[in-house]
Amino acid sequence: MPAPTRLRFPAAAAAAAALLASCSSGSAAEDPGGTAPGPGAIAEAERLYQIVNDSRATTDELTDIEQRVAKRCMEDEGFTVHYPPYFQESAFGTYGAAGYLTDAPVRAVPTPEAAEQWGFGVWTEFTYVDEDAAAELLTPEARIAFNLPDLPTGPPDTSEWDAESDAYQADWIKAYTGAPAITSDLKGPEPDTTAPPGGCWLAMVETIYGEPYMIESDGESYPATHRPSPASTVEDFEDTGELSARLDGEIADFDACLAESGHEGWELGDDLYPPLWQYFGGMYDPAYFEEYGDEEGIEVPDLPDDAPADFAGVLDLERAMAVDFAACGQETGLRQAVEEGWAAMLVDAFAPIEADMTAWQEEMQAHLDAAQDYLQE
Repeated sequence: MPAPTRLRFPAAAAAAAALLASCSSGSAAEDPGGTAPGPGAIAEAERLYQIVNDSRATTDELTDIEQRVAKRCMEDEGFTVHYPPYFQESAFGTYGAAGYLTDAPVRAVPTPEAAEQWGFGVWTEFTYVDEDAAAELLTPEARIAFNLPDLPTGPPDTSEWDAESDAYQADWIKAYTGAPAITSDLKGPEPDTTAPPGGCWLAMVETIYGEPYMIESDGESYPATHRPSPASTVEDFEDTGELSARLDGEIADFDACLAESGHEGWELGDDLYPPLWQYFGGMYDPAYFEEYGDEEGIEVPDLPDDAPADFAGVLDLERAMAVDFAACGQETGLRQAVEEGWAAMLVDAFAPIEADMTAWQEEMQAHLDAAQDYLQE
């Protein structure tokens, strides 16, 4: 049985670290500096987020064309069976279909419609409990809402590669990387990751980009095929503390509404996500939580005495509770405040690099066009 995945909000397309320095704490009614929350911020956030999504799609196109050019080089060298991990499909473009709210902390404050259909989405972390029921629930709309693109899972199929001899694999690795393979009785031939770039990989890079792009990290440098999208410089931010500080008034009202609705002991918290994963997870997969508990030691409200023992029953309970949370989100204005506040933060993060993102896409499109011309020769 697979272990459940701890529910966390993805980091990509959130606000930048620079935002933390530019925004001060305060309630939603105060102006913390930067973009003001409101409908205008939402429209601008959607526009900027589309540029981010376009850059992800461009990255997928670059990966595809790189692999095609590299394979041509290898096939010109006489190799027809390739090492699958080096030629996996890129799927960055599938991320973020829900728009600028893709990474926003709205799971605990769903819309009424989403709450009725999908609850909080905790069940998406426990689909293995009832795969048939989960398959029916995971509609295209649900996958977009919870950022769960329908992609192949598991490692790539290496059966054809594994059927080749060690000599073929070693020769392939040398032709692709430019360096002799490292041999091992246990693992077979492997690439020498410390060797300088060469072989068909370097030939591919020179064909498309002219030369490798060197990335500096922790005092070391390593080669990449091209300059990453400027959007990547602000995609590592996942702290919701600043947004929580902006919304302290609405959050207090929301917590009070929950108590009045019969959900005493539940509070939204600074990360805008109470322990819903632990609470419902303890019902979806009690065996896992009995054995491992919650390693983070988070205090969780007691489970109901008549807690359901099947996936459908727990889902009904999740939906009912989510409907109450959604109602409080509407009554207190918290849902709207989160949407508008998140939009303002996203604008502050991406607006300063908009020109660079656009220039990057134009630069990469020129590389794509040149690679297409090469492949048509």
